[in-house]
Amino acid sequence: MLRKIDLDMSLLRTFVTGVNLGNFSHAADRLGRSQSTVSLQLRRLELQTGSKLFEKNGRALILNNQGEVLYRYAQRLLDLNDETVAALNHQEVSGEIRLGIPPDLAETWLPKMLGRFARTHPEVLIEARVDRNRNLLDDLASNALDIAIVWSEGNSLETAGGTDIVNLPIAWIGAKDRPSNPDTALPLVLMGAPCLFRQRALETLEAAGLPWRIAFTSSSLAGVWAAVAAGLGVTVRTPVGVPQDLLFHAAPGAGFKGLKKLGSIRLRAYMSSAPSDGARRFFAILMETINEEIGTELRT
Repeated sequence: MLRKIDLDMSLLRTFVTGVNLGNFSHAADRLGRSQSTVSLQLRRLELQTGSKLFEKNGRALILNNQGEVLYRYAQRLLDLNDETVAALNHQEVSGEIRLGIPPDLAETWLPKMLGRFARTHPEVLIEARVDRNRNLLDDLASNALDIAIVWSEGNSLETAGGTDIVNLPIAWIGAKDRPSNPDTALPLVLMGAPCLFRQRALETLEAAGLPWRIAFTSSSLAGVWAAVAAGLGVTVRTPVGVPQDLLFHAAPGAGFKGLKKLGSIRLRAYMSSAPSDGARRFFAILMETINEEIGTELRT
């Protein structure tokens, strides 16, 4: 009879955190452990599983086939562990949470957040509003929202407070079979003003002295993606939620010659001045989910 092995959740959490962040030094900081402790935990995990989990790629460690298998199962085990602990320890929470979120996140990270929260707090109703930055911040200021996730440039016009989540690159995005032509006015597909991405694109083009024209304006992100896919022009956005059939370039390159770098933008989270217990718990799950979903390839 094969001996059954009980995997150590602490080792799995270190392993998954390091893979999610793309760097085990970052994992050590996130978990409040030394790098030597993290290295020891990874060796213990390999001994416990009886499998090598990594292979060298230059100075970096990458998952081998066994590591990929463990990673998929470890994510599910940790989710179940955390949900079990939350279900056993939380007091009953009911009521409503009003969440404001930009369209980029609504179809990518929002479903996972909602699923996690609903499994441990089934009595809470979540009302999600997908809208643009200014509207979300106005609603937060008027107490029409409990939580707002917005894009930020960190200027004095924004609401005070909040929590920085991550810096993401802004990039030129176009149809794969229709590269930009620097010899003609660049056709742009943009959301209507006010829009931070629109402003960044126009300021960058003006500073570079490159000709441009507005080819299509949409009030929705879905409309922007459709117009870009149809070849009406190029747009600017972060990597989050970009359709797979579009071409994304964080820096000028093939197909985007003549275009300048656009820099980065902050993703920032705000809570109302007097959040409920439910809002605080959802906020914690929101932050955890976003940090898990963002790989180092998206960070700046």
